[in-house]
Amino acid sequence: MPNWKMLGQDHLIAPLERSLQNGQLAHAYLLVGQPQMGKSTFAIRLAQAVNCLSDDDRPCGDCQQCQRIERGFHADVQVIAPAQDERTGRQRTEIGIDQVRELERAVVLGSYEGRSRVFIIDVAERASAEAANALLKTLEEPPPNVLLLLLTAEEERLLPTIRSRCQRLELRPVAQEAIAELLTREHGVERDDAVLLARLSGGRLGWALAAAADPKVLQERQDHLTQLLDATDGSLEHRFHLSLEMATRYARDRAAVRQTLSLWLSWWRDLLMLKQAAPELIANEDWRGTLDERAGNYSREQVTGVVQELVSTLERLEHNANPRIALDVLMLALPQATAAQMPSK
Repeated sequence: MPNWKMLGQDHLIAPLERSLQNGQLAHAYLLVGQPQMGKSTFAIRLAQAVNCLSDDDRPCGDCQQCQRIERGFHADVQVIAPAQDERTGRQRTEIGIDQVRELERAVVLGSYEGRSRVFIIDVAERASAEAANALLKTLEEPPPNVLLLLLTAEEERLLPTIRSRCQRLELRPVAQEAIAELLTREHGVERDDAVLLARLSGGRLGWALAAAADPKVLQERQDHLTQLLDATDGSLEHRFHLSLEMATRYARDRAAVRQTLSLWLSWWRDLLMLKQAAPELIANEDWRGTLDERAGNYSREQVTGVVQELVSTLERLEHNANPRIALDVLMLALPQATAAQMPSK
């Protein structure tokens, strides 16, 4: 039996296995899904499948080719992502034209040790305009035995012409119970902890595995939620100071700030679930006591307003709005949690 090791993605695996057996894989696939949904892992599995030495069960996961790809040592599997700027030492926010030109030179070369060359383009939506146009040329006339895998959480930001030249594969959220069972069975996580991680993951298996392996993931989450409460309770001066800190961090690491804002959004969504008398739908169950206490300080309209403002802030940042201004506006939209607030409805 093939060994995909991909929980909850059978809707993608079955047709891909048929394509592999018939020799009819597409030359390019667009892997779509939320951050930490498992896109990178799925891309590795596809790279293994096209290079696996097994005659039938590809990927087998055990042959030399599968093992080398799993460990990241395979000469024919290359990952392209925003790189570090050699001059400044800072992490780039875009995939540059120089990286795509290097890809263009590499695709015409034959494979070194496997059957196919595989190029995994992570966060493909972050390709610069020049890089995207150059990539389009490669997608239009790909050489044989080359597989291009574009990974994205925001496919609408890709050029329509790029999307049209790729076969789309959308990864689905994994059921919470399935994640909890996997964490308990294969990773030794205590049942109660596994259930909490599964709930917090929102179906993102990659996030759940990362949180189970690294205690810092949950500690950072605690810190960011505490930061949110401090901002809600704090003065305008405190809020604007936090806005400046986050805007400065955004210049270095956009993804980290977006993750913080997404976490804040989950908190306010939980408050909205409590206002709607749907406590079974809250995600941050380990903060339930604080959520219950805070829910009484706001009206449903106030909570809805913050949820909408957080969504708008994320959208503004994605459209390259000035981060300091966008975050200042968000801070002004946060209601203070005081007894004087409008009672719950």
